[in-house]
Amino acid sequence: MFRKKVLIGVTIMILMVSLTGCAKESKVEVPKLTQPQAGVSQLPEGHPTETPATTVDKAVQTAAETKIIDLLNKNYPGDWKVSGTTLSKGTYTENGNYKMVDDVEKLFPGTMGVSIFVGEERISSSVKQGTERVLKGYATPTTVGEVMKSGTTTSSLISGYLKVYVPFMDSSGKTVAVITVSVPQA
Repeated sequence: MFRKKVLIGVTIMILMVSLTGCAKESKVEVPKLTQPQAGVSQLPEGHPTETPATTVDKAVQTAAETKIIDLLNKNYPGDWKVSGTTLSKGTYTENGNYKMVDDVEKLFPGTMGVSIFVGEERISSSVKQGTERVLKGYATPTTVGEVMKSGTTTSSLISGYLKVYVPFMDSSGKTVAVITVSVPQA
């Protein structure tokens, strides 16, 4: 009986710790959506909302974009290519390897995580639950689709982080993927 109570207590504590990122009280009021809209991702109730970045944040965005692109070009020479949802740069394929997201995560200590999307699908993430990478179960941010269409880097503020969205373009100039990184703000 005692073991059962301990197991239940530990399970509850683990769940509480894993949910703290979305359960923190936000200073921004989050509207409660009653029906999902087609093509629009929906944040869980109580999750902080994103707000447009300011001019000062744009300088941080540009610096982050430059660091990301320089690192990836240095470590992974060649052009970006996509086949289905498989993303490659030169001879390296990111799907299932996670080296790119882990390398980019090291550039930004304290980040909430790095993800790469091909279309609506998250194909790589530095975020782990236990030993498994978190690729499914969370809505794709609408900003990913906007960056896929526009091919323009953008950013937004969310809970003390500047979330930067950087497009990856193939040799013809077509956006084939988007990387997101949450840069901690001082």
